[in-house]
Amino acid sequence: MSREQQLIERLRSGSLKAIIFDFDGTLLDIREILEKSIEEILVKKNINIDMETTIQEIGALLETIQGYPLPKVLLESYEIFKHITSLQKLSYFKQLRIAMEIFSKYLEYSKDAPLLSGVKPLIKKLAKSHDLFIVSHNKTETIKEHLEKESIDDCFKGVYGSDKIPVQKPDPMALQPPLETYNNRKRNEFLMIGDMPSDITAGSEAGFWTIGVASGVSKKEILSEYRPDLLIDSFDDLLKILKN
Repeated sequence: MSREQQLIERLRSGSLKAIIFDFDGTLLDIREILEKSIEEILVKKNINIDMETTIQEIGALLETIQGYPLPKVLLESYEIFKHITSLQKLSYFKQLRIAMEIFSKYLEYSKDAPLLSGVKPLIKKLAKSHDLFIVSHNKTETIKEHLEKESIDDCFKGVYGSDKIPVQKPDPMALQPPLETYNNRKRNEFLMIGDMPSDITAGSEAGFWTIGVASGVSKKEILSEYRPDLLIDSFDDLLKILKN
């Protein structure tokens, strides 16, 4: 039996101890607000961009810096922002200003971002037979506000944002807080679900099962390179698998 089939059987039987979710791009729909933020800043400044490439690059950037305090972002800004192709011809200070403008817009719009399709029914279904956690680079308080607004906050055993994890993903130690909830820790009873390569890497290196969901900014082709045990387009796909 393949790893994919083994994981599906475990999900159907409820034999996993815990399921850990990323938040932005996995549970929260960020693609539209990210594209809107990019358009408002870059397009209005008449900067020619390839939108899909820019979404990929800035999405990966946001995954990294949203857990950083502003002083750290500024200190590491040269290394951080040089990876945005559409800004490479600009001076460093223009890159910094524009990137921060996009980040500010994104934070503004993300307050009202909805959950992705299939998230609520899947969470409510899984919570009946599994302990659910969130490990994210977003702030714990922000995540909890979204969960409370959607009335699914009581479905999660623990929520760990950037302020509550020891390191950032892809370091597997980022997933340590959920592990420490249990005295008996069999790593093959844990599952990590995320939309970014860093989620898959962290889960794999921690010894967990992994699911890549192409619901955020990373294309399915990119996620497949990191070899998750199961790769899906959306949680609607996972709901169908669990109903079969």
